[in-house]
Amino acid sequence: MRSVQHVNYMESPTSKLARVLSGFILSLVIVVSVSIQEVGFPSNSDYRTVVPALFSIIAGVVLVSIIIGGRRPHGEWVTDSWISREPEDEMRSRLEIERDEANIQDMGSRWARMEMEHLEEKHGEE
Repeated sequence: MRSVQHVNYMESPTSKLARVLSGFILSLVIVVSVSIQEVGFPSNSDYRTVVPALFSIIAGVVLVSIIIGGRRPHGEWVTDSWISREPEDEMRSRLEIERDEANIQDMGSRWARMEMEHLEEKHGEE
């Protein structure tokens, strides 16, 4: 019997979002197609077709911008401020480093506060 190996594949949040957007767009296209088939071409007052069509267009624009930005270095594309294109393991290590640096800086400010309180107590007693 063959054993199945589990591959620990770390994806970027952008690739996960692109997959979700693709499924969302596909489902909206199906809704619009069924609506057009039942009702005919939509008029301005038929929201059953117009609203899903607008959502699919907006999601399509976001998906295309994510796909186009995937070829550029991280930080140089419009959608980088919305969602990260870094692989998950790189992002995790970068965030851990930033957290450690913030703890060190916070420790320095806590030490300064403690020193200030100590000096205030010492000079207040004299």
